[in-house]
Amino acid sequence: MNAEVRPDLVDARRLLGTQARFLAQGATCTVFTDGHRVVRLGVGREARLRVQVQLQQALAQAGVPVAEVLEAGTLPSGRAFSVERRITADRRGPGAAGWADLGYALRTLHTLPHRNFGLLEDRADQLVGQAASPAGGLLTRLPEVWPLGPGPLSEQSLVKVDPTLAEPLAGLQEALSALPAGPAVVGHTDLHPGQLLWRGGRLAAILDFGDAAIGPASWDSASLAYFHGWAVVDGADLPAGQDAALLGLLLSFHRARRARTAGQQVQAAAFAWTCLRRLGTV
Repeated sequence: MNAEVRPDLVDARRLLGTQARFLAQGATCTVFTDGHRVVRLGVGREARLRVQVQLQQALAQAGVPVAEVLEAGTLPSGRAFSVERRITADRRGPGAAGWADLGYALRTLHTLPHRNFGLLEDRADQLVGQAASPAGGLLTRLPEVWPLGPGPLSEQSLVKVDPTLAEPLAGLQEALSALPAGPAVVGHTDLHPGQLLWRGGRLAAILDFGDAAIGPASWDSASLAYFHGWAVVDGADLPAGQDAALLGLLLSFHRARRARTAGQQVQAAAFAWTCLRRLGTV
């Protein structure tokens, strides 16, 4: 445990007792556990723990496997927290039924009532996006992506990683600028492997709604494909058409810009090529 985390242990022990120990550090929260429960302590304004609890409770009522919220509130310091029951998983990984479970979970998430667009405001009563327009909503979650944000294509990290992407991407400027298409839904938007727990090949829980945002349903399809492959999107019975591939390109721009390693840059470029092939442009 580093020096920055140690003060958080005091708050964690107030909520979990002396058995609390450090579990993980994320961009928006610090996580501790006593082996049976998990406490999330918000970090800064981006934690959005209140809206995460709201989503978890709504999904649980619909039969979606999520971490059960045992307690949530604000510490005397003004810091938001939530306490959840810890969920166990195994190393078997997902089977076909597991991906179908995830598809049901995401389709249920997509039915929740909401208003506006983009990243959700951190509130406990309603699901409200931070932006007034669909394009503005995308930019709350994927800032500076071409062609929605400022700056030319040539300055995008994705094109610097693989300059051969520039020509086919330039030909899609109009289509990318027209996104998002279709009705808006509440989406998870960040379906990397650490967000999904599996047990016996089935979905044990979908975690961490801190990046949940209001946008097209195909946003979750693109996120799922980025981390798990396009075949999984079909297995989850999620939208996998042109809009999903176009959103996949926006996600590639975003992931390349945020990449910390050469391997992450290569992954972003490789995924962009899969999207272009699905669009039939290469």
